[in-house]
Amino acid sequence: IFPIMFWTFFGIPNAKFKIDGFSVGAYMLCSFAAYSAIQTVLFNIGITIASERAQGYYKLIRVTPMRVWQVLSAKMLATLSLAALALILLLVYGKFSINLEQPLNIWFEMLIRALIGMLPFAALGAFIGYISKGAQTANPIINLVFFPMAFGSGLFVPLENLPKIVQDIAPYLPSYHSGAFARAAVGINRENSLEHLIWILGYTGVFVILAIWAYKRDEGANYR
Repeated sequence: IFPIMFWTFFGIPNAKFKIDGFSVGAYMLCSFAAYSAIQTVLFNIGITIASERAQGYYKLIRVTPMRVWQVLSAKMLATLSLAALALILLLVYGKFSINLEQPLNIWFEMLIRALIGMLPFAALGAFIGYISKGAQTANPIINLVFFPMAFGSGLFVPLENLPKIVQDIAPYLPSYHSGAFARAAVGINRENSLEHLIWILGYTGVFVILAIWAYKRDEGANYR
């Protein structure tokens, strides 16, 4: 709902303009697609894990044949499906709300790129979930991390319109590279796609390591 709402408030009124020859509508739709995927996976995984830990769910898992990695893999697949659904709804609404003409393969590429861009945030959500004491703790932590990162990386406003200090910091934020990677689907700085992908995979690796550390720390604190 939120990505569609933001697109309605910010995307549709500015869709007729152009930046460096590119449609602002296409630019913002790709940015909101990245935002939608990131938001879905970060909140879903982070808050769910924190809530399940507080309820003792993982203690129950330990006395069954099921392994924790199987639970997390299933959770990731379910979240991926939810993110894909949110993206499809946004892209369909975006296309028909401004009659944005793009070949079908471009829409599919936009969807795939946005889903790839969410990978670091799946691991980050798991990390936050394992260090939080319940959903009431995880929710404010995620909000504190996510919204400044989203606004500060050009997902809502083109980076050129943000303060200079934000422009200098943005290239080091994972959300910046997720948004730029998604926008390459419509040809915006497409030549830098590989660089953005490397940053995305690098951040994914870092957050996976942190999530594993947090899981081991939680396991040691509760089960030994």
